[in-house]
Amino acid sequence: MIFLFRFTCMLCPFVFSGLFAAIEEEPTVVELATGSSLEPLYLLPIEGRASHFDQTYLDKLEEVLAFDLNHNGVTLVVQALADCDQAGRSTPPAQLASIDLWKRRHLSYVVKLEAEEQSLAVAILDVQKKALKTSAPLTLSGNFAVDRRTIHRTADLIHRTLFGADGIASTHLLYAMTVKNSLDSSKWISEIWEIDYDGANARQLTHDNSFSITPVYLPPKPGFKPGGFLYVSYQQGEPKIYLSTLKGGKPQRIISLLGNQFMPSISRQRDAVAFISDVTGNPDLFFQPFSPEQGAQGKPYQIFSAKQATQGSPTISPDGKQVAFVSNKDGSPKIYVMPIPDPGVSLRGVHPTLITKRNRENSAPAWSPDGSKIAYCARGNGDRQIWVYDLKSKKETQVTEGPGNKENPSWAPNSLHLVYNSSDQNNGDLFLINLNQPEPTQITAGKGEKRFPSWEPR
Repeated sequence: MIFLFRFTCMLCPFVFSGLFAAIEEEPTVVELATGSSLEPLYLLPIEGRASHFDQTYLDKLEEVLAFDLNHNGVTLVVQALADCDQAGRSTPPAQLASIDLWKRRHLSYVVKLEAEEQSLAVAILDVQKKALKTSAPLTLSGNFAVDRRTIHRTADLIHRTLFGADGIASTHLLYAMTVKNSLDSSKWISEIWEIDYDGANARQLTHDNSFSITPVYLPPKPGFKPGGFLYVSYQQGEPKIYLSTLKGGKPQRIISLLGNQFMPSISRQRDAVAFISDVTGNPDLFFQPFSPEQGAQGKPYQIFSAKQATQGSPTISPDGKQVAFVSNKDGSPKIYVMPIPDPGVSLRGVHPTLITKRNRENSAPAWSPDGSKIAYCARGNGDRQIWVYDLKSKKETQVTEGPGNKENPSWAPNSLHLVYNSSDQNNGDLFLINLNQPEPTQITAGKGEKRFPSWEPR
């Protein structure tokens, strides 16, 4: 088990319809966001007029919204300015466009929120266009964990109003957290958790009392949110791939092979799972046709093997036609891309294309939802860093820098943001970054090592 877990870190047929009936229950709007250059946005202080909530509570909600607007990859919240605050407070929302001060301050957008009784009204101004839009009042509950998610939806509403695409503030992340066994400090337990994209509202999803790693969301049907996820658990001694729902229930094994199976990647079409197995005596790349309603469709089949080489970390392209993976078949671990062969095709005719050439160690590829990029981690002259390969330009670009190993990148639905884990000698936590803002933001803290993040898809 120890060897396989280290390998997983380095490279970073039995599903019942009743299980899947519980997996997808909540409809949602499905559209992708797009990145843009950062634009200055002014967030006026939340005003409470006869509000049921005191100003301290409203200020906390304002901090959540400021975080969202500062990390959407498009806008940057301008620090508080006395003249802007005064002008905004003294002007009704419907008249915000009449204030010339916004242009003199070179602002692109202004957002004003007003709390009245238990509702929150939002006014959104595009300064250059003098276009003002207001939202229907949003209801606040007084429960901060619930209301911060209302604020995330508000941030996404602002993003859609200004840029015509969904933001990421309402999305979630999966990850594995490893802690010492409370009954035996010489042993470790890892379970799967889910959090809001900003690190709040953490909740434990698995209770296997074992070692559970590499979670990945089950892509939703069009018009729905994800309701389930795949992960690897050592609860039977050997690593096996399981499916579980986000609302609990007994996990189900999805692949019936002997030996070890790990590192699952599911197609966006929800019809196949790529994974690694050593059933043939070597860690090689396999493919399992799959149906959420009926489970495994036929037997899994091998799609790549190389003598005396180790394969790992498959990631299926958004169109379901290609797979990127890690192999050390030519020496050190590198990332390769190839079309997914049909069952029965001779592997002698399968020749993957090498895409990473700048660094000696590469691992954990992740294909962007728009299909244009592959994120991965690589070791150059020091610690592992996050890199991005552009499939059109064939250019490799380093995204992170500094001490600590950054590993296991996962894309947001907008193909602009990434989450990854970074570890030092003491701990491991999750960080956000986007291609327009190279400064990382730590979103988790506290006990346990958090690894293998997976961003909720749309």
